[in-house]
Amino acid sequence: MKRFGTITPSSNVAVEQVTQAIAGAYPGVSAHFARLSHHGSSDPFPDTYDWDGMMLAARLLAHARLDLLCWNGTKGGAIGFEKDRELCRRISEETGLPAITSTLALDALLRETGAEKLAFVTPYQPGFMDRVAAGWGREGFDIVAMEGAGLSDNYSFSTLAEGEIARMTRTAARARPQAIIFYCANMLSAPLCAALEAELGIPCYDAVSIAVWRALRDMGVDSSASVPGWGRVFMRP
Repeated sequence: MKRFGTITPSSNVAVEQVTQAIAGAYPGVSAHFARLSHHGSSDPFPDTYDWDGMMLAARLLAHARLDLLCWNGTKGGAIGFEKDRELCRRISEETGLPAITSTLALDALLRETGAEKLAFVTPYQPGFMDRVAAGWGREGFDIVAMEGAGLSDNYSFSTLAEGEIARMTRTAARARPQAIIFYCANMLSAPLCAALEAELGIPCYDAVSIAVWRALRDMGVDSSASVPGWGRVFMRP
């Protein structure tokens, strides 16, 4: 049995749904969860992480004798990738387990596939999208489109309709990116990836599902052995 743990914000409803749906397609894999306090529109730690909350969540998950821990949140794109790298280091030092984040999983996949021109689809307001674009730009990526829904409350991100996500994706595709990134851990975009890839001919990567894909890969699970319809990335071993 392969077991991985996921830390997610307390107002999130997407991560557990998507993670369980994907993990359920692989016999011998189980997913486990802990929540970090974050809700509403204001973040008490706008430029860093709640380190005490993160470490508590990691320690509690580690009690289940897991193989890997994941922070499935996209904050690292706004506050800097180095914060996510530090988070992984701290979690590993605290628990003895390897750690990943959704942002770093996306970064590694994009570099592996050679995608440099990116379009982002998010539920965010312009100010936060600017921070995300700047964060990814500092890592050497060319951000050719940013589409946002103008929302700020973390729970509200999960209420964004599939039709609106698809509309923003089609608009972003006009910039001819090499990949379209659904960049929010509480936006239910993962189920749309396969259909939009087929329609647009552009890889569509959802932050939540890519974190799960990376967790499977790092645990030695061949994701291509069972394809649950979450996009072409799951055809990659």
